[in-house]
Amino acid sequence: MSVEDRWHHKGTRKRTADYGRGKRWRVRNRGARTLSFHKKSDAQAHDVKVNGDLMKGVVPFDPTAGRVLVSEVVTKWLKERYSDLGTRRTVMSRFKNHILPTFGHLRVCDITQSRVIEWWAEMCEKTKPNGERYATSTLELVYVHFGSFLRAAVKGATKLLPVHPFDGWDVDVPRRDRRVRNIWEQERVNTVLAAMPERERPIGLVSATCGHRQGEAFAVALEDVNRFRKEITIRHQVKRVGGKLVLSKPKGGKIRTVPLADVTATAIAQHAEKHGTTVVRCACCNKDWHIVFTTAKGGLIERAAWNRAVWHPAIQAAELATGGAHGMHNLRHYYASRLIEGGPSHRGASMEQVRDYMGHASIVTTSETYGHLFEQAHERARSLMDDVFSAVAYPLRTAEGQ
Repeated sequence: MSVEDRWHHKGTRKRTADYGRGKRWRVRNRGARTLSFHKKSDAQAHDVKVNGDLMKGVVPFDPTAGRVLVSEVVTKWLKERYSDLGTRRTVMSRFKNHILPTFGHLRVCDITQSRVIEWWAEMCEKTKPNGERYATSTLELVYVHFGSFLRAAVKGATKLLPVHPFDGWDVDVPRRDRRVRNIWEQERVNTVLAAMPERERPIGLVSATCGHRQGEAFAVALEDVNRFRKEITIRHQVKRVGGKLVLSKPKGGKIRTVPLADVTATAIAQHAEKHGTTVVRCACCNKDWHIVFTTAKGGLIERAAWNRAVWHPAIQAAELATGGAHGMHNLRHYYASRLIEGGPSHRGASMEQVRDYMGHASIVTTSETYGHLFEQAHERARSLMDDVFSAVAYPLRTAEGQ
């Protein structure tokens, strides 16, 4: 029994120095906060509950732990949750714009489901300074970020909330339609790549044949290429952090290795031989890397400037309009489509393989983005079997023939 009588010495009726002062019954449990109660029955009930939680491996909830400001906890959580400074700043911006104005001045323990429901209703009606409502993607991201923060408050080493305020709340969260409907055909990809300057063309080729995101293509290093195993490892991306272009981990911190086509390996090698490389030290891994694709002056490539000088003229040559719908990400979508469709000499990749090659955070992202392509691949497989085992060779059984 871990219930103690503060007013009397153990096993006697001799009074202690605390006799008559404060709460009489104290509960001590290793791994849980010490609490005192006026009634012995309340102390015993608390002791039973805490011991039960400890036996289950559940951290007992301390109701005083959540008496810290949301704004303070958010700052600490972001540093622990996001190692990439650029990502951390982006998420913090969403908190400052949409979450902290309502919850920042409150204590974490004061976040209730009723307050969250009221905030979400206002968020869905919220408008920008120009009067337009926020996009579905913004609403979804804000909801996900806030939910992740609250989950950490519930399941972290220090439990700040007893339950997640989202639990039991039947909320209709807007979802982005991630499905890529218009995949570029091979002819269009060839036209765009052919329109790019000779020095820049391998960048597009890397994205179309290996699935690099734009920033990842800018960060290709000689050390990433393994011509013997015919693989390339995607370790970095080029990002602007604090006004400076630097190497950082890929999106989500997911380093991945993908097959390297011979044509791409040759293009990278020839580019490095003709234009040289630039040694760049990466702060995230504290190593030097020989970056293959750089500016004419040997610096890291800046996305916006490269798009204006290289990408936009290339897609205009293919009679496409400049804009988000025709960004360089289309080459990555083309790569995914080729993985899924396969070809005459090999079958299509599985959804798990596509997830790994694309560097997606989960199979859900892969399914939402390219699920329709898998459906088309299944239909082609069915049609292929119909062609091979046709009704001529295997006529259907009729009632008369039975």
